[in-house]
Amino acid sequence: MKFNSALLLLFLLLASVFPTIVYADALIGVKRGDWVEYSVSFTGTPPPEHDVIWARMEVTSVEEQRVNATFVSQLANGTILTVEENLDFATGRLIDMFVIPSGLNSGDSFYAQGVGEITIDSVDVRNAVGSSRTVVHADTEDTQWFWDRATGAVVEARTANLVYTLDTVAMNTGLWSQQILGVDPTIFYAFAVVFALAVIAGVIVLFARRKRRKSFHERN
Repeated sequence: MKFNSALLLLFLLLASVFPTIVYADALIGVKRGDWVEYSVSFTGTPPPEHDVIWARMEVTSVEEQRVNATFVSQLANGTILTVEENLDFATGRLIDMFVIPSGLNSGDSFYAQGVGEITIDSVDVRNAVGSSRTVVHADTEDTQWFWDRATGAVVEARTANLVYTLDTVAMNTGLWSQQILGVDPTIFYAFAVVFALAVIAGVIVLFARRKRRKSFHERN
């Protein structure tokens, strides 16, 4: 009996610290100054202060497993709410999971306080804020989540239950540049410059040839 009690005590002790152990090596994909703006729409009657139509998250500091961020949201009645939050990846304090560990793959799990262990069930490529991004997906009780894999920032979420629906979609960000014709802007403009120089060089060569031909005909 004493042996079984000791095993039970050990199991409870390990269970209490397990989330912290799992989360201790979480990769943080955001840095100070990173930001995302979201368009939000809802139907029905969301909980108080969740009747949001616009939101912005900006990272103010990152230190080891802690991320400090400012969350600004505009309610349907025009009220602006600003909240400073301290995320702690080591304990799973993720505050609505706007940022999760980066670099996760299908089958990987992370812990979020108030929700529990969340398992990534798929990895896919989706368009997010004008760019093709690799995103990871997971479902919680009534919400579908899509996070950018490289940064861990949420790019889309949909909550649906019998009382209300809430759709959140990233519409602008400083995390990455929007693509032009499916190409990264840096590469696109580099090609554009090279193409322009090639056209100019071609025009100069053509003009020089015509000038030489004209001079040749005038001499003869």
